Amino acid sequence: MLGFRATPLFGLALTFALSAVYPAAAAVVPALPKRASQTDYVNKAVDGFNQMQSYYDDKTGIWQNAWWNSANALTALADFQQYFPKAADPITTKVFPATLSQAPTALGYTGFLNDFYDDELWWALAWIQVYDVTNDVKYLDTASSIFEDAKAVWGTTPCGGLWWDKDHTYVNAIANELYLATAAKLANRKPHIPNSGYYWNEAVKAHDWFMRSGMINSENLVNDGLTPDCKNNGNSPFTYNQGVILGALTEMAWSSGDNSYNDLANTLALAGMAHFTDKDGILREPCEPDSCSSDQQQFKGVFARNIQFMAQRTNSMTEETRNKFIHFLQTNANALLTDKTNKFGIIWGAVRPATLQTQSSALDVLVGAAAVS
Repeated sequence: MLGFRATPLFGLALTFALSAVYPAAAAVVPALPKRASQTDYVNKAVDGFNQMQSYYDDKTGIWQNAWWNSANALTALADFQQYFPKAADPITTKVFPATLSQAPTALGYTGFLNDFYDDELWWALAWIQVYDVTNDVKYLDTASSIFEDAKAVWGTTPCGGLWWDKDHTYVNAIANELYLATAAKLANRKPHIPNSGYYWNEAVKAHDWFMRSGMINSENLVNDGLTPDCKNNGNSPFTYNQGVILGALTEMAWSSGDNSYNDLANTLALAGMAHFTDKDGILREPCEPDSCSSDQQQFKGVFARNIQFMAQRTNSMTEETRNKFIHFLQTNANALLTDKTNKFGIIWGAVRPATLQTQSSALDVLVGAAAVS
């Protein structure tokens, strides 16, 4: 992964601002709303996206000079567009084409490809989500093109699966989860292109390899990667490793009608919620409060985003489980409602410096809570 910290760049912050299209919040709002509404979450998301746009540079098409993190910022915008298009349109109608046009060469890369397969696949997932909300096939074709770079080398590591990087230094969870998620999503959107089962076969292959890899430990947590002799390296679970697999499994259930994929996703999601939340139910990364890298600042939103995806798209979970997911999203979003600056830091519910990574990560949970409320 490549994560960068840079001085905020100003490009579209003024012209691409959102307006609160839902009723304004009450003049006096308690510190923690007893019963926050969808309107509260949407209006807070509008404020948060406007703040996020202060990091956007229309000349490069990316936010705060951060590469893979910008793919996640784009995904958060597309998720918001999916459920609240009228609120999102003032930004997305300009950002989607601008980023597609400008970002591929902004940092000296070509076609969203660089030296890290996980970076590339974050962009593939982002463009799939943009396709879902625009129905413009150029975005889906961009995702397919990115996917081919990783597909060409899948299975060539000593352990099988996909390398994290093109220097072949590490086989880890995130690159392989992203490969699985991208293949499964493309299978649902291009089931017969370029030929029948082209992407589905990749998804099944990647799924079966991941289940055999040993990276899911006995506590149903995803460790970070494999040792050189292809064993679980025992490295700390991270929220984003616990999150990407959830969306991948949910997509596979859509394709196949096999609810065993959903059942595993439910198990992993509940294990992640139990492990990564504090006594108040707030999601915490192990590096908090003061040792999170710019990469780690992005992680929590990925977990929240995929919890929302499951809650909205999975038919096989019990009402009790669904309510746990909804409660999780609302609890974390409620913590953000107390922040009057709309600059969201690493700890949700506390005043901390904001970056593009922490801002877009927090927006994932606000959008998630709004979508399920």
